[in-house]
Amino acid sequence: MNGVVVIDGKEHALRFSVNHVCVMEETEGKALPALMDGSLLGMRALLWCGLMEEGITRQQAGEMLQCYFTDGGSVKELARVLAQALSDAGYFHLSEEEG
Repeated sequence: MNGVVVIDGKEHALRFSVNHVCVMEETEGKALPALMDGSLLGMRALLWCGLMEEGITRQQAGEMLQCYFTDGGSVKELARVLAQALSDAGYFHLSEEEG
């Protein structure tokens, strides 16, 4: 597990495996950094990627986003949770050390 997001009162463990990130990148036609632009498309893709082990679809990830926002969640907060989970998964350690 790389992080947790709470949607509709339920905790969902985020897991960003290399294979899942590759599937997301192939499906979206964009690399991981490009999907972290704060757009709804990117957030849906990242949420879907992090929850692939739950077997959710992109459509379901979009519905989960809608529920998250309807329940008062913000784009900024979700972006922070997703970015932290990706960092915890090790995707950004090299760039941080180089900086």
